[in-house]
Amino acid sequence: MKNTKKKQQIKFKFLCPIFGVEVCLNLGEIDKDNPPTIFGAEYTPNGDSSAETTTIISEKNGEKIEVGYHVWVKDKTDYHSMVHETLHLVKRILDKKGIPFDGDNEELIAYYQGYWVRKFWHKMSKFIDEKENK
Repeated sequence: MKNTKKKQQIKFKFLCPIFGVEVCLNLGEIDKDNPPTIFGAEYTPNGDSSAETTTIISEKNGEKIEVGYHVWVKDKTDYHSMVHETLHLVKRILDKKGIPFDGDNEELIAYYQGYWVRKFWHKMSKFIDEKENK
């Protein structure tokens, strides 16, 4: 019997009050034949990855501009991959803002990563009971 269950993906959007950047957290399977639109751009995950962080680029008036950041985690309850991806997210945001990602900014990096981990896990943790009840 063929599995006809539709792939489920869930998107959450956040606006960072610290740096004024938009971030989209995308959870679940992504149908590569029908990729989601993130900040007006189509998104398809790279290769066979199960999680990744990307900078979304849009073209306006012939100029390419960053419009936001996207974090995708295939398993909606995969805390470890999410934490890993938040470090990439923090690096991208700090680079864009001209803040060195180095030991001199260790506390900023740690607190800012913690901010995103809490935001994302608040959304992801709701899927744990759903997964355990299957």
